[in-house]
Amino acid sequence: FIFLQILALIAKIILLIVFLLSHSNLFSNGPYSTETMTEQDGLRNGPNYSEALLYYPLEAPSPLPVVVLIPGFTNSISAIQDWGPFLASYGYATFLVNVNSFFEPPSSRAEALLDGIVTVRVENERLGSPLYGNLNIEEFTVGGYSMGGGGAQIAAQEDSSIKAVIALAPWLDNPSITVNNNTSILFISGEDDNIAPNDYHSNVFYNNTPDATDKLLYEISGGFHSTVTNPYNDEQMGLKALFWIEKYILNDFSNCDSLITQPPNASDFFTNVECPAFIIGDITQDGSANVLDLVLLVSWIINGVNPSEIEIADIVNDGTLDIFDITMLAEIIFLDTSNF
Repeated sequence: FIFLQILALIAKIILLIVFLLSHSNLFSNGPYSTETMTEQDGLRNGPNYSEALLYYPLEAPSPLPVVVLIPGFTNSISAIQDWGPFLASYGYATFLVNVNSFFEPPSSRAEALLDGIVTVRVENERLGSPLYGNLNIEEFTVGGYSMGGGGAQIAAQEDSSIKAVIALAPWLDNPSITVNNNTSILFISGEDDNIAPNDYHSNVFYNNTPDATDKLLYEISGGFHSTVTNPYNDEQMGLKALFWIEKYILNDFSNCDSLITQPPNASDFFTNVECPAFIIGDITQDGSANVLDLVLLVSWIINGVNPSEIEIADIVNDGTLDIFDITMLAEIIFLDTSNF
């Protein structure tokens, strides 16, 4: 009994540490420091884009997942620039590009995104680059704001290496083309958007996207067209984007339930995404990952127990049970407020 009390105390201490770390890092900085790179640093000068700016994390596991983003009509990349360090601080190389003329349509923004992918592949092979051989050049996320969000949908239809799309208040002059969306797509918009009204844009694109394609629409209550330009404007928006990339690029389902949960500040929310039946971290198989699972995991690690079905406890999926699994399980439990 005393041993179990000690384990429970250890579990509570771990949860407290994770709580403090999460509140100090999430939506200010992720766990990684970041650096930037421009054409002056050796980046390729692509013919179909301008304003190239690459954010990348330091000491993050490689190969680094890559996100390519583009702004909207008349915007400089500064309009969406905060997405760069935000995503990079969570381990994603984030490449911001723009069209050669601020007034170009969504189709040109798609071309700019695709040319950005070319540059990422070149950078991965460039001798002397700090990212040499460290980029995932097989699976990409593309995204954009307003016309850029329209362009991201077009780009994904043209390049099968694009596995995830983040459409921020997307705008298209021809909504009918979204019936061809065949890449998992996250739509985020503001309730009071009068530039790309949801009834004519985001909602239409979501409905047009075939049900065979994973899709999610999150409309931010009281949000405007520009609300989506900065991940710090809405905590749930930042989380949805992170969890979307986790699921479709990293094949990490640990936050899937949180991904498909409607935020309290959503004025509209739809998804056809389904999560795996098993619950990662539910070691006791009681239907949720909670402090009892953490106590059991700590006990196993202390006593050198390796269960036959290690997968359910191997949270970081590295084939062994260790402190990293404890930390990750504590994070999962912390993010699920029903455990408190």
